Amino acid sequence: MFSTHKESIAHADDIASLQAWKDFTLRFWEESAPTIKEEQSRQLFHSGFYRSRATLYDLAENDLNAYLSDYQSLRLQSINQKYQTVLSDRVLCSHVMANYFDVEKNICIISKNGAQWIESPWWTTESSAPSMVQVHSLAPDDHTQYRKIQLAENRDSLAFQKTLINQLVEEAEEQSEALIISTAPVQHSWLTKVSPEGYHLLHVLLVREPDEGLPEIAAASLTVGSKANQSNTPARVEEGALSASINPQTGLITACRGLNQQGVIDTYLQHPDTAQTLVGEHLPNWEAIRKALLRFFDESSYLHVCSLSFVVTETGVSFFGTNTDVMAAHQMHQPLLEHPGIANHLNKVSG
Repeated sequence: MFSTHKESIAHADDIASLQAWKDFTLRFWEESAPTIKEEQSRQLFHSGFYRSRATLYDLAENDLNAYLSDYQSLRLQSINQKYQTVLSDRVLCSHVMANYFDVEKNICIISKNGAQWIESPWWTTESSAPSMVQVHSLAPDDHTQYRKIQLAENRDSLAFQKTLINQLVEEAEEQSEALIISTAPVQHSWLTKVSPEGYHLLHVLLVREPDEGLPEIAAASLTVGSKANQSNTPARVEEGALSASINPQTGLITACRGLNQQGVIDTYLQHPDTAQTLVGEHLPNWEAIRKALLRFFDESSYLHVCSLSFVVTETGVSFFGTNTDVMAAHQMHQPLLEHPGIANHLNKVSG
């Protein structure tokens, strides 16, 4: 298993490349991954892949150089130059996305300095608190802090609400990370029927095609959780979630793959918990979703590559966040460097 990635990494000397390598390195050693041979681990590291990719992409059999590496994925963000700022702040990003998609109402920003209310505090208005809220990191591509908090039983309790805010402020101070509270979307009933375990997120990779710069959906996939990976945080394929590949033109689910209980990639026609059919089904409202995606990217001409995640709702989609950490969900089905738009933009930032 050899890679031309090693040479590009060895010559990475600009600020964006070095930052991408730093971010990759920190994650590589923090990642909880299947046991692999030391030689393979070293090769993956020097090639810019997290260890979990060896199984997800079956790199022992497939050509590693066809896959967008995790380092390259991080490096690719600089193609948007200063406008990457729009994708790096949840409040700013939500304002932009609200012109094209449903966006949940941001209520309060939590930091070590306390609570900054975007909306008036529940206890200062006549209306009661929402029955449920969600907490995100202020960085829209960081889903590690995500959780849903049920307020239904305590929605009229002033003491409970103030205690909750104080606890979140303490958490933000301890972790030196800003959080944001917003209302929670309601997932489409079909997806809840497929599996009631959390949100099943739609991930879309948008890119400008190299010749005329027209907007294009390079990849679309749906990560579907199961009992094996149930948690408050949306499931990831590295943790056992299924990845359903979606045809960007029709919304048809064409394939579904995931790690089985033995830690080996398997294919699924139905959800393993509920036996609900996945392959052959169409994602609800895809025509309208696709139209909104292309309109957003066409009018956001300052962006060249963009990875977005959504909750699928009864009426369309609700913006969940930007996400550069879902390339594996796409590449479990097809290597991204086979897409000319992705390869073209990567060549531009890699020199």
